[in-house]
Amino acid sequence: MSVTPAGQPEARTELVRASGAGPTDSAEEPELLRGTCPACLVAIGETHRDDCDVAECLATGRKRMWCRAQPDTAGHDCGRADWTGRWPAHAEAREFGWHVQWDVEARKFVRCAPDVEGSGPDLSRLYEHARWDQEARRWLRKRAVLFSRAVRGGRATLEELTKRAQRYCAEQGYEVVGEHVGTRGWREAVADVDEGKADVVVVPTLDRLGFGKQVFERVDAVRRVGGTVAGPGLRVDKDGTIVATATVEM
Repeated sequence: MSVTPAGQPEARTELVRASGAGPTDSAEEPELLRGTCPACLVAIGETHRDDCDVAECLATGRKRMWCRAQPDTAGHDCGRADWTGRWPAHAEAREFGWHVQWDVEARKFVRCAPDVEGSGPDLSRLYEHARWDQEARRWLRKRAVLFSRAVRGGRATLEELTKRAQRYCAEQGYEVVGEHVGTRGWREAVADVDEGKADVVVVPTLDRLGFGKQVFERVDAVRRVGGTVAGPGLRVDKDGTIVATATVEM
């Protein structure tokens, strides 16, 4: 009889999946448990080994191997994580509908529904567009507040810009928790992030964020309180640099 590194009998069951690289369940079937961790071989309920490549960090939600590779998290306490029989983060990716499949012709992974045969959880998207709740030990959708300056064209134009931002949030999987307009609205948007009510300030176009120096000041203001700025064609990297933009004339 095989035993785990902890000296316990290795769990064997007909419900164990041979591979965890793909989906662990489907839209119609319950998730199937794997009796032992595929990396460190501990059984359900046992603590992962420190060098396990499957175990998640309870502080960041990411794989511990990722923590070890990052200057700001290398050497920190990842906490005690037990093997549950389920691949970490897979359940949330399926819940959010974030799966990918390999497109043979395009030779790249493309987004798809969780019930597509051969698909797997899109963990890259999860890590970028979800937030880790350390207390709940699970991933949640990032919360977004919409912001736009007053524009020419009046209410109709503003409504169109709002719809643009809402579509972007739906595509990214953000939960919209508020909308703000104008100078005072900007302060309110930053306050929402500072108070922990939101994670992202979404703008419909770059010029709705402002012009010149104001753009960088506003991006920096959100980053200082722990949030980020995003929008259609707008992406800000971890250093606060705008690395992709698209200005749409309204």
